[in-house]
Amino acid sequence: MRTTRSDVAASPAAAPLAWIVFALLVLASAAALLVAQKLKHDPPLIQASAIWMPNSGAFDPQRTAATFSFQTSYNDKVTVSIVSTHSAKTVAVLARNYQVRRYRRTEQFSWKGRTATGGLAPAGTYVVTVHFERLDRTPTIPEVRFDLTYAT
Repeated sequence: MRTTRSDVAASPAAAPLAWIVFALLVLASAAALLVAQKLKHDPPLIQASAIWMPNSGAFDPQRTAATFSFQTSYNDKVTVSIVSTHSAKTVAVLARNYQVRRYRRTEQFSWKGRTATGGLAPAGTYVVTVHFERLDRTPTIPEVRFDLTYAT
């Protein structure tokens, strides 16, 4: 005996299962829409930043330092780190348990191209990450990027 499409559609067991799957898909879609709307309307964690550095982003740490500050939309304790874009590893931590206030600019942080052990960081590109403890999120400050070069 051959099963046809009309036999499967008319099967009493298939109808409730199809409705359950359909209802679950509708609920999952509605939940995804709500989450997307909430994320779209929440302000970004890093609101603004400023960087002071000679030579438009490239600097020689043997001669100068890069200084920056930022503003957040959240009260929390943060860890401010320098991360290599090449290896995605943290090379230096500039502040731990630093209290940021909502919509207030932080103090100026300065990085002289040194690693956590005190040696010079290798030439390359570095970014600043800010880990928010209570939120457990670590955004990168998009405008703050260091191109570390050494004079020869």
